[in-house]
Amino acid sequence: DQQGPVCIPDGAGGSIVAWMDVRTGQNDIYVQRISATGIPMWTSNGVNICSATNNQIVPQIVTDGAGGAIVAWWDGRSGVNYDIYAQHINSSGTTLWAANGVAISTATGDQNNVSMISDGQGGAILAWQDNRSGANIDIYAQRVNGAGNTLWLSNGTPLCTVAGNKQYPTLASDGSNGAIVTWQDGRGGSLDIYAQRINSSGTVQWTTNGIIVCNATNFQYFPVIVADGANGAIIAWEDGRNPTYDIYAQKVTSAGTTAWSANGVAVCSAAISQYSPQICPDSNGGAIICWPDLRNGTFDLYAQRMSGGGSPLWTSDGIA
Repeated sequence: DQQGPVCIPDGAGGSIVAWMDVRTGQNDIYVQRISATGIPMWTSNGVNICSATNNQIVPQIVTDGAGGAIVAWWDGRSGVNYDIYAQHINSSGTTLWAANGVAISTATGDQNNVSMISDGQGGAILAWQDNRSGANIDIYAQRVNGAGNTLWLSNGTPLCTVAGNKQYPTLASDGSNGAIVTWQDGRGGSLDIYAQRINSSGTVQWTTNGIIVCNATNFQYFPVIVADGANGAIIAWEDGRNPTYDIYAQKVTSAGTTAWSANGVAVCSAAISQYSPQICPDSNGGAIICWPDLRNGTFDLYAQRMSGGGSPLWTSDGIA
């Protein structure tokens, strides 16, 4: 089996794709570059970038800004728990870092659900959920440069270690070689959405353990985020404040304040439920959000464009 592909532009009209691959009997990580005309450019069936002992799963990929890519994954080589490793591959398909990747975090307990962005300088910023404390799942982050050197605290800089489980971090550029990270947060007994900004040097910029993006009634899940082009970000999530699940969004400024209505604006509150949004920037300070939608009794796909001021720009509750 080859599964879980993730893909980025290669800067020349083609793509670089990474995936999990079981050709050896365990999960390894492979990568291939595809030209603009659909021709594989590297080793037939992909370049192996990690075949360490045990399983390597759930790759993430970002551009290196020079036609290559940085790939990160959950790594089980310790035989005890998952850690985070990464590898750099250049535009010719040659791996540049240590064989089987460099360790981003090998702290005690599981490190998983890693998310990653380019740092704008040939490296990457990663965020993940982390069980090193043994009591809570926390959020950590690390920056790695183009040479494979980690730049922040060993095994990652803590973004949120308050009581309660914090999960599913995702991040966007802050426009200054740092990142804004968001996650779902269980500190209040339900699940809410929080965020934190970390600068290029690895120093957190906002309130300790993050700012509240949404703590409305009931549960808020699975946040996604994009940069707003003004050093802030737009965050969307699945929201249970109403009898069914809806999609809500909020803008956070570079200073760590929320810019739209308290607890976010409704992107879609149509009948039945809407789930698991995805998001991309609209190149005008807003965002386009897409989600699976049950309003018609089966899963369809709907989308909505939100302005930088928090107004829906398309049909109410989204276009099919």
